Amino acid sequence: MKKIEELKMAPVSNCTPDEYLCPITREIMKDPVIAADGYSYEREAIESWINTKSRTSPMTNLPLQTTLLTPNRTLKMAILRWTTCQ
Repeated sequence: MKKIEELKMAPVSNCTPDEYLCPITREIMKDPVIAADGYSYEREAIESWINTKSRTSPMTNLPLQTTLLTPNRTLKMAILRWTTCQ
């Protein structure tokens, strides 16, 4: 019985789909945005990255053509659906 309780309390992060994790923070995204490199990031993390890392892509190290960020609403809805099922 104790083992069952431990399993219930264990974090589910090992089952978290990788595409739901921000490549910078490795945490589940709450406000995912798409950067100019085509990858999705947590808004706060990529904004901080852009402001401190010479506007390069965290994934490719190439310069970002623009610093405009587009909300990734589809990914946000998928993450919300997944978290409510956990």
